[in-house]
Amino acid sequence: MEMNDVLKAIFERRTVRDFKPAQIKDEELSMIIEAGHQAPSAWNRQPWYFTVVQKQSLLDRIADAAKGALQKDSPDTAKAMPWLVGPGFHYFYHAPTVIFVSGQPSNPDAPGDCAIATMNMVYAAQSLGVHSCVVTIAIPAFKTDAGPGFFKDMEIPDGYEPMYAIVLGYPSKPIPPAAPRKEDYVNFIT
Repeated sequence: MEMNDVLKAIFERRTVRDFKPAQIKDEELSMIIEAGHQAPSAWNRQPWYFTVVQKQSLLDRIADAAKGALQKDSPDTAKAMPWLVGPGFHYFYHAPTVIFVSGQPSNPDAPGDCAIATMNMVYAAQSLGVHSCVVTIAIPAFKTDAGPGFFKDMEIPDGYEPMYAIVLGYPSKPIPPAAPRKEDYVNFIT
């Protein structure tokens, strides 16, 4: 079977964690956001709100708060993976753009719907030559004492909270090949 553009983006996408400092193009960002907006959702409620952050000082503050949250809430993880809380590690990999996907926690379908919108944006980015990494480890920063300030600085509407973050940029290193996929992952009942 011949690969179409959608399948090509899915099969070729790799997580990137090392970015050039160059900002992504406005046209690319607009298309990526619109791809998220076009995602399906339960009952067409569209329970998402997207916040684009390109202000590095804000991303640094969120990353630092997330490190503190990990040390406080998951000390075993912080101890087992000390690089996650080390001074040289940045949860957003110093990418030039991060899109926070917020959802309505009052809507039980919001986590899944926001995940679909997130993946739409990730695959749209791939198709445009923009690379990405979905980051959830930084989300606990919004539940710290600094959290209300982040909500205010990011102008996140009442009734929404960040669920996913999409790191976007151009890779600074060659893209590695795909990791091996697991065996025995499907069962057909006919």
